[in-house]
Amino acid sequence: MNKKTLFLGGVLIVLIVLAYVYQGPLKKWQASLGKPNNFLSKLNVERIDKMEITKNGQTTTLEKQGERWKIGGTKDFYAQDSVADNVIQELEKAIKSELELVSVNKDKKGEFQTGENGIVVALYQGDTVVDFIVGKIGDNFTNTYISRPGLNNTYSVKANLFGAFNRSEWRDRTIFSSDKEKITRIRFQYPRREFVIEKTGDLWSGVSPYKFKVDEKKIDKVLEIMSGLTAVRIPEQNFEGTGLDKHNIIVQATGEGIDNVIMIGDDNGEKLYF
Repeated sequence: MNKKTLFLGGVLIVLIVLAYVYQGPLKKWQASLGKPNNFLSKLNVERIDKMEITKNGQTTTLEKQGERWKIGGTKDFYAQDSVADNVIQELEKAIKSELELVSVNKDKKGEFQTGENGIVVALYQGDTVVDFIVGKIGDNFTNTYISRPGLNNTYSVKANLFGAFNRSEWRDRTIFSSDKEKITRIRFQYPRREFVIEKTGDLWSGVSPYKFKVDEKKIDKVLEIMSGLTAVRIPEQNFEGTGLDKHNIIVQATGEGIDNVIMIGDDNGEKLYF
């Protein structure tokens, strides 16, 4: 092999390397020029242990406890699993998304709802905190406008963060969520009487304090309530003015893996009961 062949072979190798660099790393570098860094990319959703969501001056704290998110400052209120899962899913999309700069004008932040009228979110990974402002959803309903406190810029991110964080109530309003077919016994307690009905096969009958027939249609309505009940809203957590301290009506539904108990108080004046 002569020197000329070696030289031409070397030139060919160099051209191949240059072509690879141009089509690969160099092209990616050129494409990334001018694109803003995604400040959410440092997050790992599996390591987020606390969230603070501030809307209209009211802050809700979600604290990770096992697989669920507990509402901070409450005894036993948790975020609904589907709601928490949606937050995590949209955050994952945002982390992987490229940010698009849509405005550098501070005065336009109100228009995108990324200023004082936005939803402020702070995500904690131990001592690391990432905070940002969630604005309104984009015209295509798949993007959300976001910014950061003290930053003039507004960005668009490919995730529905608005839908995930725009909530007036984070507490799970579910009271019961059970399979009504597994309920086999219901106890009704009133101030002056108490009775129990039980299911044998497909039929319900009274068993205490004596045997009696029951109206299947009425029982079906009770089963619907005692297996799947959701609060319209959550009032202040005390008994004052609710009538619950009188223990007038208590209903307990039991069965396979089910022990649902409800205490019914007074009407709140809006045809809703505590």
